Amino acid sequence: MIEAFSQVNWVGVLAASIAQFVLGGIWFVGVVAKHYPVSLGIADRPQEKPGTLFLVGPFLCIALTIATTAILLRAFSITTYGEALALGGLVGVGYLLPMTLNIAINPLFPRPFYYTALNAPYFVGGSVMASAILVALT
Repeated sequence: MIEAFSQVNWVGVLAASIAQFVLGGIWFVGVVAKHYPVSLGIADRPQEKPGTLFLVGPFLCIALTIATTAILLRAFSITTYGEALALGGLVGVGYLLPMTLNIAINPLFPRPFYYTALNAPYFVGGSVMASAILVALT
């Protein structure tokens, strides 16, 4: 695993992180913006302007997830788009989707399945996209 870590293309990790961050902006500000507050049970509250934490925090989380995927790509010697897309899908469906639901199964989330349905396409799609970018830039 140490060897895989040393072989990661960190420029690729940065590029994939920026791409997924932009995708998140499109997804959460454009595609699901009206539905997201409903899933959280806060549709009746006025929209607040997001602070720095709400921009920097997600970017850092995305970068860490993508760095981990980059290590797995190296550890498994994945070099083709097909294998990368399969790994991205596996990470998205096997880790990110269930983790999103697990976080939402909480008394503070009134509609956990709705919340998951809004978030899962972004996480799965972003994982697949990031894996493709990582292979392209390797």
